Amino acid sequence: MSRILRQVTVVRDGMHNAFTDLACWQDGYWVSYRKGTAHVSIDSEAVIAVSEDRTRFREVARLKVPGDNRDPKLFPIDEKRIAAIFPSWVCGYKQRNLQSYIAFSEDGFNWSKPQPILDRGQWLWRVRRHEGLYYGLIEGIAPPDSDHRMYVEIVTSTDLLEWNSLSRVGKPEQNLNESDIYFHPDGEAWMVARGMENPNYSYFASARKPYTDWETTRLNSMIHAPIILEHGGQLYVAGRCNPDLDGIASFPYLSRCTLGIWKLTRGHTDLNLLIPASGDCSYPGLVKDPAGRICLSYYSQHAYHSGVIPMPFRLEPDEPHDKGQLLTPNDIYFAELQLD
Repeated sequence: MSRILRQVTVVRDGMHNAFTDLACWQDGYWVSYRKGTAHVSIDSEAVIAVSEDRTRFREVARLKVPGDNRDPKLFPIDEKRIAAIFPSWVCGYKQRNLQSYIAFSEDGFNWSKPQPILDRGQWLWRVRRHEGLYYGLIEGIAPPDSDHRMYVEIVTSTDLLEWNSLSRVGKPEQNLNESDIYFHPDGEAWMVARGMENPNYSYFASARKPYTDWETTRLNSMIHAPIILEHGGQLYVAGRCNPDLDGIASFPYLSRCTLGIWKLTRGHTDLNLLIPASGDCSYPGLVKDPAGRICLSYYSQHAYHSGVIPMPFRLEPDEPHDKGQLLTPNDIYFAELQLD
């Protein structure tokens, strides 16, 4: 039976900590996340924390460029080098001017100055390596005058700095964006991508070399920020879950979103495990460590929604207590799982 074996809090400091990723590298468990005052805020930074014992995490680095820095992803290049990739809404989200950045480190503590990569409007969502080549999944932000807001584009690189366009996935009206890709041993590629058409469901896509002709199938679930993991010959995909779409009852204190893990087969998902998470939540990292442990990072507000920790308010001087502004703290978690 799939279950949570253990869970610890990585950070709880009253800030809006969110949008995680996770890497096992140089004997450490590295968690990246965005820290700001709100889900969208100009003061945000990309933060990196590390643990050796999977219990006690400490912050070791922050990366900041102008704008609203988002969703940092970690990509171990080899045993001596790791990359952090993140976009920024330059001058804030309302300007709709997005630039992707990359930084490098040899120890996880000291990082190079983030440098821009790709064209404006190209959000490098995730990178995977296959047969010596880096495959990047672009969440494309269409121009304001376009009929379609988003698309998924696959780009390739040999150095993570210069990228070449390979193909686009899906139909324009599907508005695909957040995605992950898995390369099977026989070379076939499977992808899960969030679709923003109405009604909102995610999509399964598959292709063989040269990965330019993709077949798409609408899935039975909506999976935000999907991440795929192979374990025991089975593929799993984790991401934000809308329980009503999967036909399940949510936890009593949950909002309509939580964190789910599905078994992934060709064109189909079966919900396998729900992780207690609520409110503004999920966006996980999911890896198997060298010892075979399944490790998960994510963010959630369930400690506040369940009443364990009072949700804070901000009061201006002389303002009545019933007129306060509700703040939106968010916590980062690390968990070990059993997946069956």
